[in-house]
Amino acid sequence: MKLKKVMAATLATMMCLSSFSMMNVWADKKEDSKPLVINYISARGETDAALKTLKKLAEDYKKDHPDFEFNVESIADRETYLQKIKILASSNELPDWFDADPEAFFEGLCKKELIYSVDNLYDELGIKDKFFDIALDYPKLSDGSNYLMTWQGNVEYFWYHKDMFEKAGITETPQTLEDLLDVCQKLKDAGMTPISAGNYDMIMRYPAFKAFRLEGNDFIDNARMGKEKFNSETGIATAQYAQDIAQYFSEGWTSSDATAQMDLFLNNGAAMLYTGTWDTPDLTDDEGNLKDDISMFKLPVDSEGTATGENDYYANCGIGTAILKDSMSDEMKDFISYVWDNFADTAMYEFNMLPSMMPSDPEKLPELTQQILSDLENCGTFAQCWDVRLDPSTNEVYRKELASLGMGESTPEEFCENMDKAVEQYASDYFDTEE
Repeated sequence: MKLKKVMAATLATMMCLSSFSMMNVWADKKEDSKPLVINYISARGETDAALKTLKKLAEDYKKDHPDFEFNVESIADRETYLQKIKILASSNELPDWFDADPEAFFEGLCKKELIYSVDNLYDELGIKDKFFDIALDYPKLSDGSNYLMTWQGNVEYFWYHKDMFEKAGITETPQTLEDLLDVCQKLKDAGMTPISAGNYDMIMRYPAFKAFRLEGNDFIDNARMGKEKFNSETGIATAQYAQDIAQYFSEGWTSSDATAQMDLFLNNGAAMLYTGTWDTPDLTDDEGNLKDDISMFKLPVDSEGTATGENDYYANCGIGTAILKDSMSDEMKDFISYVWDNFADTAMYEFNMLPSMMPSDPEKLPELTQQILSDLENCGTFAQCWDVRLDPSTNEVYRKELASLGMGESTPEEFCENMDKAVEQYASDYFDTEE
């Protein structure tokens, strides 16, 4: 009996010690757990709808997580932004979040294992199937991996004034790239400016039109690494097309900007405008419907090229957001999960932005928005933006040479030769051109 009492006392003592020990473990764990603070350097302006959506969701999340902080530094000037990110990367001081495109410099950071895999993140959160395919495919690196969250869904169109087309005797929208040149000439003959141009991001699309129709994205994927020459049959053909269509751009296009480009079009100073759906607020009325005189068409096909067709065009998700690998935690995943549970509807219904996943109740949206969402969802092969795919130094040469080409100051052959020289000089810093 006495032995039983001793054993009982011993067991009770051990249970108390065990309980006390567990309490200490929990206390230590609580002490080690730090409030989630996200420092985010964004290339988006303060008025950008995606950034406004993220800030709104961060405020909502903070209501139930009072220690949470979402600190944003916005640097809208792209050149200044990229310079800062490069400086921070070189000093190992990258922020928790930062914006990036799937270009050569960012790819280098991923190869150094500094960035958390978004492929893995989406799988861990079980949300990959919620996104449009393009939101998963657009930010992929050369090896097919994805390290960028994308917030937007965009489709690019030629927007045009129906009345101006009618006055020029144009009865249907161009079906081929050659038709597009014919339409431009008819507009010019009728005394109208065919294309409002000024946003250089959009102007840099034009050299890619022909190449995309002839070879899909293979041409730029190979040419940017020196595996295929710009100074080739396809490269010269696409440079020639860019020069041919540039003669129909609005006056002063090399020194204009996106605002002036839009104003000229809206004031009937030009018949057409090539831009993406991020500009639809300027092109629509208060109900989200296209203004009466405006319509649109997608990138025409090519009478000679069969690599891509009418269901292949420019669609993209805008600049993406990377997450530093060392910043990933369970708390970070919880916040990101909350963001994606609420992002689509908040972006669409509160900030009028097309998100990278389908919002709820799309059938209640304006007809134009439904059409864009359908085009976004059904895009076959999306055309890659050359300025995004080229390494930074070659991209600077591209911008300069494009102006000379478009102004007729250089030939297509000279343009291509200078692009090849730039690739030879700079691309080896980013790519293994011997692969």
